[in-house]
Amino acid sequence: MNEIRNRLKKCFAAVFPNTPVNEIESSSHETIKQWDSIATVTLISVVEEEFGQPIGVEDIPNLNSFENLRRYLTKMNGTRL
Repeated sequence: MNEIRNRLKKCFAAVFPNTPVNEIESSSHETIKQWDSIATVTLISVVEEEFGQPIGVEDIPNLNSFENLRRYLTKMNGTRL
């Protein structure tokens, strides 16, 4: 689980480089000013590339925070095992 968290932190840092590292895990579309629709598409693309799995379009609206993305990826990894 820490592996998912650490890899996801790198994704967030790449897409939102002005977000302090210590704030990434508590970040959401409400706390990051730059998180707009373009940033969402970019973040999803970076996450898909990092984790090597597609994210369903229907899931994207709910993936609006670090924690929601972490839970989603944890669930998806459990499904693949």
